[in-house]
Amino acid sequence: MKQYAVLSSYTGLKAEIMQINRIFGITYLLLNHEHMTAKMLSEKFNVSIRTIYRDIDRMSQLGIPIYTERGKRGGVSLLSDFVLSKVLLDTDERKSILQALQTTRAINFDPKNEETLAKLTALFGIQDPPWLAIDFSTWYGFSTHDFEQLKTAILSQKVVTFNYHNSKGEMNFRTVEPTQLIFKSMGWYLKAYCLNKQEVRIFKLSRITKLETTEQSVENRSSDVQVVNSLKPQTPEMIHLKMLVSLQLGYRIYDDFPIDTIQKYSDKTLLIEGMFPKTEWLYSYILSLGQAVKVIEPFALKQELLTMIKKMEENYNE
Repeated sequence: MKQYAVLSSYTGLKAEIMQINRIFGITYLLLNHEHMTAKMLSEKFNVSIRTIYRDIDRMSQLGIPIYTERGKRGGVSLLSDFVLSKVLLDTDERKSILQALQTTRAINFDPKNEETLAKLTALFGIQDPPWLAIDFSTWYGFSTHDFEQLKTAILSQKVVTFNYHNSKGEMNFRTVEPTQLIFKSMGWYLKAYCLNKQEVRIFKLSRITKLETTEQSVENRSSDVQVVNSLKPQTPEMIHLKMLVSLQLGYRIYDDFPIDTIQKYSDKTLLIEGMFPKTEWLYSYILSLGQAVKVIEPFALKQELLTMIKKMEENYNE
């Protein structure tokens, strides 16, 4: 008799747990669908329609605003303004949501986040300070007008037009369907389907002028369209660089080179040695150090830099 009572208690507890799991499942389904029929829910959870109606009664008792409508277009629905109570999210999940909003607020591109963050902070009862602060601005200032306009165009799915200035100094008028804003390598980029070229392109925001949003809507295109000029560069040639730089420019060297490639060479000099990509940036960087740098190796790099310096000298002697 005692074993039967224990078994009965266990069976009842198991049934209650299964019902709670279904209630969570039904709630999340209805949050993503305007309404569903009891039959659809019974098939989804592999239970009888009668069991679903018992679940609906239980949800009403728990305060979840669920209701049913009869008729051809009837079904089970949630009130349109219903949001999940904080009891449906554990502490870690609540913190993750707040941290995501704090990160978005740190970018300073959507003032509505401040109000949303304040409401959720109060709802969740969490007052943790933000873990991240971001400042994308430069010392010369940063205008967010184009960013805001592109963000609005992407969300409203509107075509935009602009003048684009390429690396050769040429200007072209573009009509594009914007899809995504990307921040990479200290710069903002726009990913868009270019109607002029009939392919997906990447545009640097700093090269865009006369941006306009049109009334034309974006067409639905295949998601597997490939980006032609991807942001991912080809792997550059690597060279073993060895150079001496005046200690007076240490504030630049320690910011721009890995710490394990820098060592004190003398009281007035730093030695930089390691494998580095042979790119235009490296040439420009070394030349920008002026008289404070001396390249030791590779020899080929020394010769190329010498040629550049002589060309610069000719420009000033003309």
